[in-house]
Amino acid sequence: AVITEDMNLVNAIFSIIDNGIVDGYESFRYEVVLGPGFIDTELLVEKDGMETTNARTDLDDTRLYELVEQLQQRAQQRGEHWTSLTISCRQAGQVTAQFHP
Repeated sequence: AVITEDMNLVNAIFSIIDNGIVDGYESFRYEVVLGPGFIDTELLVEKDGMETTNARTDLDDTRLYELVEQLQQRAQQRGEHWTSLTISCRQAGQVTAQFHP
């Protein structure tokens, strides 16, 4: 169950990515995998019908990682355990967050 504080964290993550994709986008998918002592991320950006994982970005990675870790800690406090998160957005569309065990 995603609760208000979690949505605030998801929205903060979205905002960093939304503002950090230098050349704009039609859609993006941000995937994060958290493991013991590591974090792995991929940002897939679609623009002009082309998908790339090499879009020009200006992201505050440290802040992103802090927000993702806060999300995971909040879930663990509720007894929920996930190791990966996907945040997707279509331009002028809905932001979705999916948590995966």
